[in-house]
Amino acid sequence: MVFSSYLFLFFFLPAVLLCYYISPRKWKHLVLTLFSYLFYGWANPYFCLLMAFNTTVDYTNGLMMEKYPARKKLFVTISVVCDLAILGFFKYFNFGIENYNALMTAMGIPAAQFVGFWRIVLPLGISFYTFQSMSYAIDVYRGDAKVVHNWIDYACYVAMFPQLVAGPIIRFQEVADQLRSRTHTMEKFTRGITFFMLGMGKKILLANPCGKIADTAFGAGAIDVFDAWYGAVAYAFQIYFDFAGYSDMAIGLALMFGFVFAKNFDSPYKSTSITEFWRRWHISLSTWLKDYLYIPLGGNRKGNVRTYINLALVMLLGGLWHGASWNFLIWGGIHGGYLAFERAQGKESIYRKFPKPLQIAITFFIVLIAWVFFRADTLPDAWRYLGSMFGWTAVTGSGSVMRGLVYNPYYLMNFILAAVVVWALPQSWDFTKKLSWSKLVWCVLVFLIALAALTTQSYNPFIYFIF
Repeated sequence: MVFSSYLFLFFFLPAVLLCYYISPRKWKHLVLTLFSYLFYGWANPYFCLLMAFNTTVDYTNGLMMEKYPARKKLFVTISVVCDLAILGFFKYFNFGIENYNALMTAMGIPAAQFVGFWRIVLPLGISFYTFQSMSYAIDVYRGDAKVVHNWIDYACYVAMFPQLVAGPIIRFQEVADQLRSRTHTMEKFTRGITFFMLGMGKKILLANPCGKIADTAFGAGAIDVFDAWYGAVAYAFQIYFDFAGYSDMAIGLALMFGFVFAKNFDSPYKSTSITEFWRRWHISLSTWLKDYLYIPLGGNRKGNVRTYINLALVMLLGGLWHGASWNFLIWGGIHGGYLAFERAQGKESIYRKFPKPLQIAITFFIVLIAWVFFRADTLPDAWRYLGSMFGWTAVTGSGSVMRGLVYNPYYLMNFILAAVVVWALPQSWDFTKKLSWSKLVWCVLVFLIALAALTTQSYNPFIYFIF
């Protein structure tokens, strides 16, 4: 089930809000948990069993850490190992088999391949809820969070449907107090509605049209330079508005239930360096990686060389977190390499002598090159597309067909509008801080246009569902 569907908007959401608000306080988490499992299991009910098992493992180990404090390290180790083993099996098993088979072929012993071996289906959102659940065990071990004694309360945290399948990654310490007690106000609810409407507009009116441009460009074979850059920028817009739009909707839905989630995007394409980009892009992931991976590895406390290695390693693992593919590793490597390079140059932007617009353009250029590896289906496809962007690849006849599809007024208008929103308009977080009737009217108008567009669009993916 996706947020931008009539099933969710007109049936699921009204039902869960009604049941939640008519329920006594002690039942609210149960209601939210049951509806969250219904939401998650809509595509495949068996995924719910895996999430319930993951939830129970971390919940139980949290209790054990409280009961046997002298053995806290053992129980947090069990919790983390179980979480990573489940994630690793479902996310990387197929990748491992494919690379093993390729190695056997390269070594001239194809008989040793796993031919026809069973393949694993990746459960929706497993990367997100695994990181969330793991953060609970680590926070309890560190003493940063209190143990939850009620399984329903903890299951509600893990399974809460607004952020379940595509984030943001909500760490337990961020909502622990809210799980115990929170307020339900009209101000929160109204801001939640505006967040949701803006997120819906980003997804339907900007991400989807830009996605069609990107899909056409990346699937067209060798195309000319201008078309390739057009497609790459369109993908940069698509992935931003797709994920930022989902985050806005998730934050808005959480507010409707009284929860306040942290900001997840902060106009990332306005960044003047890759370091700044990662303070603005997918903030919940970058802070998770910093607090639970970069700092435990030593952070910047063990000398410059170790700092650069830690930065590169964390981003490589961040790339692998996104998917089992060499493309994602290269994407992570590009970002990790630039983070290390910028760190070596000092804390200010290495482009600080340039005018700010040029700093932003250089940073966006680097991000764009990395996005090619993120978007391309295979590594050869990525190299081919980069060849088109820089004029290294002979243009095929498919280029003219591609131009006829994506240079019509509708796609051009949405592409230009996306650029205006990215670089000229305020972000949703700031826009909704102080609401007025004019802002509400604007949000309702955007939402109604998005609903109308939804009836005509057959293309409506959520990119981050696959992670």
